[in-house]
Amino acid sequence: MARILLACAALVLAACQPQQQQAAAPPAEPAATAQPAEKLDPFVVMVDAERWGVIIDKAREGIREAPGSVAYSDNEMFRADAALKSSSAGLLELRNEACTKGLVTGAACDLKDWPAWTREPPTASTPIEEIDRRSQWLSETMQPFTDAGCEAGRKATKDDLFCSVE
Repeated sequence: MARILLACAALVLAACQPQQQQAAAPPAEPAATAQPAEKLDPFVVMVDAERWGVIIDKAREGIREAPGSVAYSDNEMFRADAALKSSSAGLLELRNEACTKGLVTGAACDLKDWPAWTREPPTASTPIEEIDRRSQWLSETMQPFTDAGCEAGRKATKDDLFCSVE
C-alpha cells in the first residue's frame, strides 16, 4: 500500500512540474508483444488516467491567467465558432456522465460520425450559414443527453425551470 501511495504522490508531483522542451525525436514504435515488467495495479492505472484531467484543468487555469485578451473577442462569428466547438467538447463529457449514470443507455450513448470541424481551432472565417448548420447539428446531437440531465435535475431539485435558459 505504501508503494502505491508513493507512486501516486510521484505522479501528482510530476504533473505539477513544468515540462522541459526536448529535441524532436521520431516517435518510438510500440513493441507488438511488450509485456509490463510487473502486473499493472488498477489503482495506479486509475490515478495515472485521472491525472490527465487535473493537468488539463491546471493548464486551462494558467491560460486564463495569462496576460492579454482573447483574439477576435469582439468578432461575433469567431465567438459563435468558438462557442460551438467548446460546446461540442462539453457534449462528450455530458454523454459520458449521462451514460455512466444510466440516464441514457444503449446505442444512444454511441456518438457516431463526429464532425472534423469540432477538432479545429476557432476561426472568424466560418460562413454564417455553416455556423447555423453546425448549431443545428449540435442541438440535435445533444438533445438526448440534455433531456436526460435536465429531467434528472428537475426531479432532484423539484424545480420545473431547472434547465430554463433565457
